[in-house]
Amino acid sequence: MIHLTLIIVDFLTGLLAAGAWALASAGGVIAALVGSGVLGMSIFRRWRRKS
Repeated sequence: MIHLTLIIVDFLTGLLAAGAWALASAGGVIAALVGSGVLGMSIFRRWRRKS
């Protein structure tokens, strides 16, 4: 019975870690997209002012 409990706890811990890693990865991708969008808009505005 103890072994089964350990297996379940280990499985849930792994799921939690995988979920946190996926969330962090998705957050990094979203932050990169938002950052590149802001940078692109800034460059576009400067380019429009010059011309």
